[in-house]
Amino acid sequence: MFAALIAVNGPLLITFFVMTKNSVEREMIAKKRVLLDANSKALSKALWDFDYDNLRKWAGAIANDRDIFSIEILDDNDKSLALISKDGSEDNALSRENALFSKEITHRVDGVEHAVGTLRIRFISSHISNAAIREVVKSAILFVVSTISVLVAALIANRFMITRPLLRLNAAIEATQRSGTRQKVDWDSTDELGRVTNAFNDMQERLDQDEAQLIRANKRLTFLYNNTPVMLYSIDSDDNIRNVSDYWLHATGYGRKDVIGHKFREFIHDDFKADYLHNRSMLSDGRNETLELTSVFQKADGTCLDVLITETKDFDDSAHGGSSLSVMTDISKLKAAEAEILRQARTDYLTGLVNREGFADRLNAAIESSDGDDDIAVLFFDLDRFKWVNDNLGHFAGDRVLQSVTREIAELLQEDDCFGRFGGDEFAIMLSCKSSKKRAVELATKINRTLNRPIDLGGRTLQISASVGISFYPDNAKSAEELLKASDVAMYRQKNSGRNGFCVFNEQFGKEASQRLEVKEIISEALENHWFQLHFQPIVNLKSRTTIGFEGLLRLVHPERGVLPPLEYIRAAEQTGGILEIGDLVLELGLDALERLQESRDCRSAYVALNFSAAQFLPDLPQNLKEKLTAHRVDPSRLVLEITETTLMQNSMGLDGLIEDIRKLGCTFALDDFGTGFSSLSYMHRFPVDTVKIDRSFIKGLDARSGTERTHKTAALIEAVVGLSQKLNLNVIAEGIETEDQYERLVELGVETGQGYLFGKAKPLATYLSADQTGRAETTLLPDEKLRNAG
Repeated sequence: MFAALIAVNGPLLITFFVMTKNSVEREMIAKKRVLLDANSKALSKALWDFDYDNLRKWAGAIANDRDIFSIEILDDNDKSLALISKDGSEDNALSRENALFSKEITHRVDGVEHAVGTLRIRFISSHISNAAIREVVKSAILFVVSTISVLVAALIANRFMITRPLLRLNAAIEATQRSGTRQKVDWDSTDELGRVTNAFNDMQERLDQDEAQLIRANKRLTFLYNNTPVMLYSIDSDDNIRNVSDYWLHATGYGRKDVIGHKFREFIHDDFKADYLHNRSMLSDGRNETLELTSVFQKADGTCLDVLITETKDFDDSAHGGSSLSVMTDISKLKAAEAEILRQARTDYLTGLVNREGFADRLNAAIESSDGDDDIAVLFFDLDRFKWVNDNLGHFAGDRVLQSVTREIAELLQEDDCFGRFGGDEFAIMLSCKSSKKRAVELATKINRTLNRPIDLGGRTLQISASVGISFYPDNAKSAEELLKASDVAMYRQKNSGRNGFCVFNEQFGKEASQRLEVKEIISEALENHWFQLHFQPIVNLKSRTTIGFEGLLRLVHPERGVLPPLEYIRAAEQTGGILEIGDLVLELGLDALERLQESRDCRSAYVALNFSAAQFLPDLPQNLKEKLTAHRVDPSRLVLEITETTLMQNSMGLDGLIEDIRKLGCTFALDDFGTGFSSLSYMHRFPVDTVKIDRSFIKGLDARSGTERTHKTAALIEAVVGLSQKLNLNVIAEGIETEDQYERLVELGVETGQGYLFGKAKPLATYLSADQTGRAETTLLPDEKLRNAG
């Protein structure tokens, strides 16, 4: 213990000694410096007055300090005025270790400090070090004495508080081992050892209780083995029955003498005996730790019982040989329930048809049994605009429509046809016969004709239709999954082509679907790897040819394929739902650009126009737009949202309210590609747009100034749009201006604003900002005035 104490505290004591000694030395040296400062101030007056007698007396008084080796006073020319040095062999021997302190002596006269001399004092370093050591030794002696006192007290306490109870605990353990009866420790205290001895006594008491419980449990186990309502039995490694429970005998009808000593395999049905023996061999040679299989057991009366056999390996390894503990469970009712559950799992609850899983099983079975003579046709269809029924009439009405469709279509099918519902309003039919191709087309025609008849919904009639896709095995696919996929692709082809009809799959559909999938993957990669960029095309005042804004155009710059055509991935994004994420990215990039423009010298008033898809007009769009505008700290009036007539047609319900909410934020709207839709004038009147952009197809008609009929008609249409827009207080922008002829003609027709290759292609924003110093980008109009009053 002493060695441990020295090993632990020795380094600490040495560290403490060294650190304390250094600290004391630094403190003493600091005091000497204070003494030097004080004496230099006291000597300043004598030096100034040339009072050398007092100067020497004062120096002698300073030299009385035992730690001072010498003192010297110099005038301002470094001439020694007083020098006092102590003699002595010891001090002389240590003179090379003396510490020299020097202080300039100054005297203040009329507020001005004058240097009058220097005070030099040489202290004996050994005196300072010895004094520090003496101080540290006192502390160290006190520390050692206190540590030894604590150790002695700990040894005494250990003897009475730890050793004695441990000896008693050990005695109780040895007594327990000798006598076989559990002895307790006679020790009562509230300290840690008292809790240990109490825990030991409690453990001894619990062991007594556990032993009594084990005895009772053994008796109970024997009773339960024989009387529990489970068929328990034991067999040895040779498959001989060693023991059976009373319930086992009751359930099988055998007597104990009829089964004990017999091999268990004798009671297994012949059709299942080989499987049982195979599993038994795997258990015997160690390949399996347990045996678990379903089999058929023959009862005493000759009837059969579906059972689940579970057997462990050699649970009883006694002198009589190892034997298993096995359980035989009657699963006859479970088998019947399983068959019913399987039937329900493969059946649609609403219509009673097979569901997707059941249909796939039937289709797989038909493909596997196909001998090449019969073709297999799959018709996949869903109901057109069924979502409208659920949204407007309720799901109960939708369920009635589905049940009515099921009844109507079922009457068109033959007994061997398979009819299934895949969920929602999706249905599939499988035909397997020699004339399946012809029948599939005829059936699709009948389905369209049948579903075109009005459906009675209890006082209300509803007109419905279906889009049907058809695929054939083995022409279009080699597996059930591919066949269903092909018919699904054909169905969507029909839906995109106008609905209410059927379409037969061909290889081109598959290629287009693969291309859409590839584009979808490219879009995901582009969003993840930041391949999307926003390029900007200038919008100019046609009269002054100055830039007043920029239209942001999205570009996907693939690292290997270069810039991809926008229509290729935009259409795919709209079909797959990725357009929302792309739209958010376009908005972020556009606001970033707007923020950079307002920080530039000459483009701070330019606005930015961004294209919005119909899918982006969701109820939360105004709030999201407000948050982004605030985050980017840009003027909302400098953001123009461009929408097409198609957007207005696809999302007209509630769209005018969304547009009005966004306009309240300060943003403006432009109607893009004006003149290419079906109801342009009505949309100009109905929706609160601020700008009309004449489609480039009209601008191309102005190339020739020869007075052709086409040129005259185009000019008249543009002039009419300009006049109508002025009446409606709308701005007009001409798109796709590429030639000077077009530009001049548009100015004559009263068009004030335009964009096109004549003024510049879409480029990164940095291109325009780098040209900022040239003064070409002149923007002085407010966004709500910039198109209306340009020039």
